[in-house]
Amino acid sequence: MNPNSMWLALSGAAEYIDVSTDTISRRAVEWPKDNVPVPGKVRYRYLKLGDDTRQERRYYVPDLVAMLN
Repeated sequence: MNPNSMWLALSGAAEYIDVSTDTISRRAVEWPKDNVPVPGKVRYRYLKLGDDTRQERRYYVPDLVAMLN
């Protein structure tokens, strides 16, 4: 699996689970130092995923999937 596929931009994260970008933003928390998931929240990091992209918030896909359950 491509390691970059574990991270999505805001619009991609919202589309991935069919919610608004506002919903993702309200549930977003910066990646904790202890790496422990935060129930009901989507962790993000500031990442640059490619040479032609900016460093911006990227949302962790497993947390998005957990929001659906």
